[in-house]
Amino acid sequence: MNNLLEISRRSLLAYQSAMNTAGQNVANAGTPGYARRRLILSADGVSSRGWKMRAPHGAMAAGGVSVQTYERVRDGLLTAAAWEAETALGTAGEQQRILGALEGVFPPGDGSLHDLLNDFWDGWSDLANDPTGDGARHALRSRAQGLAATLGRMDADVANLQTETTKALTSGVEEVNGLLKEVAALNEQIARARHSGSPDLAAEDRRDQAVEALAGFGPVRVHDGEDGYRLTLDGMTLVQGADAFGLELDDSGPTPRVLFAETGIEYAPEGSDGGKLGAWRTALDETLPQTRSALDELAQSLVTEVNALHRTGYGLDGAGGRDFFDPAGTTAASLRLSADILADPAAIAATGDPAAMGSNSLALDLAGLRDQKLLNGGTATLEDFAVGLVSGIGADLKRTTTEAAGHAAVRDHLTAMAQGVSGVSIEEEMTNLIQYQQGFAAAARVLDTAQQMMDTLLTL
Repeated sequence: MNNLLEISRRSLLAYQSAMNTAGQNVANAGTPGYARRRLILSADGVSSRGWKMRAPHGAMAAGGVSVQTYERVRDGLLTAAAWEAETALGTAGEQQRILGALEGVFPPGDGSLHDLLNDFWDGWSDLANDPTGDGARHALRSRAQGLAATLGRMDADVANLQTETTKALTSGVEEVNGLLKEVAALNEQIARARHSGSPDLAAEDRRDQAVEALAGFGPVRVHDGEDGYRLTLDGMTLVQGADAFGLELDDSGPTPRVLFAETGIEYAPEGSDGGKLGAWRTALDETLPQTRSALDELAQSLVTEVNALHRTGYGLDGAGGRDFFDPAGTTAASLRLSADILADPAAIAATGDPAAMGSNSLALDLAGLRDQKLLNGGTATLEDFAVGLVSGIGADLKRTTTEAAGHAAVRDHLTAMAQGVSGVSIEEEMTNLIQYQQGFAAAARVLDTAQQMMDTLLTL
């Protein structure tokens, strides 16, 4: 009879715990990062409780039921795959954002670099049609100033994009270090809770969320051990138990480098699996510097070729040997007209013969530079080079946009599959709750019956 009372008591406690579990799941059905809880019940034997009891001949002595384990339901393989997809999406998504901003530096149509170069060469053609006119010279000077100002603005915009990307990298490193410390602290909290016999499943949820956030910054690998998650990046350990080893930024060189703290080893991922950190590094080391270098190459060729011809000609005042562009400004940022041209457009040379002011020979030669293949090893004109620069950025943007969309689809698919395992189904929990409620009611009936038996015995 005592055995029956004990079985009933344990049954009530077990079903109460099961209903609490279902209630917890229902309450957090919409909580981001929540993995549903599952209660595992097991039958107890008398010996497992150390009881000294012998059942009557032919009867069975039992210990009832108890909670074997209380766990989170998740698929580790799907979760890890979703984290890897998050890394690829972080890389492509950040590249797409940077290239989108870079493409905005080079507007299409009117005001485009190609359009301004075309207007500049047309200005020399117009001067060739009216070699002694002031209007053509004023128009040419204005077009040249517009071209120089546009190249300078483009260079400044790319430089500003470099600055903003550096800020993003700095902020990203700080965020990564904060997440690493959070994972290490949660490792310690989870281990302590497990040792006490009451697992902290909410802390395990938060730890997985922190790892998911880290995965967007780089290809973090997770190894679950006795002391919690061990996180590695490019083979370097970042978290071991309660210890976190972060990243640091070295800005002593021309471009900042991401280093593993106190090691001097650089985080230098290759390909499309570098995460946001890799995308920022590629932009600062390659994409943005190469764009500014291309603008400088265009400006230098423009200054060198135009000045070389212009010095051989004569202005309306009969003076020669003057530069059209300032020879000291051979970069996109420093490109400007020479002081002589700024002071008086009559200094613009249209003829190569001081005795024939009406000649347009030099203006025609300068207009002919439009068709000279001066760049890319003698395979591209200045206009071709400008078109190639802008179209190359557009092609890269299209590629990264496609990649980002593909990685997003993969990530969403894997996340949905993982959520199908760990997510909460209200219908399923309601069914379980009804089942647990009926079990609780049945256990209460057993307890009531045992109580009546005991009352009957006591009245004898």
